[in-house]
Amino acid sequence: MNSKPDIDIVIRYLEDPENVQHKKLLNDWIQQDPGNLDIFLDMKDMWHGDPLPAASAFDTQGQWQHLDAALDKVPAAPPATTRVVKMQRRYWWAAAAVILIAGTITWLGPGRYKTVTTAQNLDSLHLPDGSTVYLNAHTSIRYARSFGKDNRHIKIEKGEAFFDVTRNEALPFTVDAPDVEVRVLGTSFNVKAADAGVKVFVQSGKVSAAWKGTEKKVILTPGVEASLKHRGSDINTQVYSKNNNILAWKTRCLVFDDSPLTEVAAALSDFYNVQVNISNGQLADKKLLATFRNMPLDEVLDIMRKTLQINISHKNNLVDIY
Repeated sequence: MNSKPDIDIVIRYLEDPENVQHKKLLNDWIQQDPGNLDIFLDMKDMWHGDPLPAASAFDTQGQWQHLDAALDKVPAAPPATTRVVKMQRRYWWAAAAVILIAGTITWLGPGRYKTVTTAQNLDSLHLPDGSTVYLNAHTSIRYARSFGKDNRHIKIEKGEAFFDVTRNEALPFTVDAPDVEVRVLGTSFNVKAADAGVKVFVQSGKVSAAWKGTEKKVILTPGVEASLKHRGSDINTQVYSKNNNILAWKTRCLVFDDSPLTEVAAALSDFYNVQVNISNGQLADKKLLATFRNMPLDEVLDIMRKTLQINISHKNNLVDIY
């Protein structure tokens, strides 16, 4: 179970997440034990209003008694403003939550969830049910340690992942993305959770993409992508040809089959994580026929420059085509 100093570290960060010192202390604490990350994520959910997961076999009353005893030893705080008093109350509410979480995690093992996060690298993960997940850079997913036994539920908190799902009609495979739920039996599909919204692209099989808490959903078949924008209600779909670059991050290959320059710019922007502008509108309809297999951006731009006889500049994260 976490000690009070650990509670202090988590609370201070949640109260002021932009504080550099608080971030460092939290990061050091998470590095001490892999289970600490799961504890922190659960506490963060409750801090923002998510309910505490039920744990019928957990001695809740005993933990509250333990908390009361700890609070009795805390010296009285000096008079404070109304705002500070509210923060203190929230502080001890969160401290109680951490004790409950820690007890629950002890009961279920070293964390109820497994969390996988990538930095600037790609990664792949074989799940207990035989399915495989391929993770793009800067992606974070979570799944229960009981995955494959009584559930096949994965939460993608940010980033992009490709799922190759083993078919199991008795246990549907679901992906929880921000505001969106994806449900399948056995298929392969891509989910991208970005700031603007969630995109779901199907490579094989059928996938249901739905707004959480509503009846609004769409059934996707191979080659179809659904776009669900945050704070929206519509589900827009688009059919792609076989040669598209939605999965280029996974294959490390960009294919342009007489693709207009606007489409090329969008693909380059997504693949290389840069901003690509077409300053000269007359170039938008130029077509590119080329294949780039895991090539550096500057080499790609040089080939485009010579092939299309256009001007291209690249500085920092900005590419200008003119």
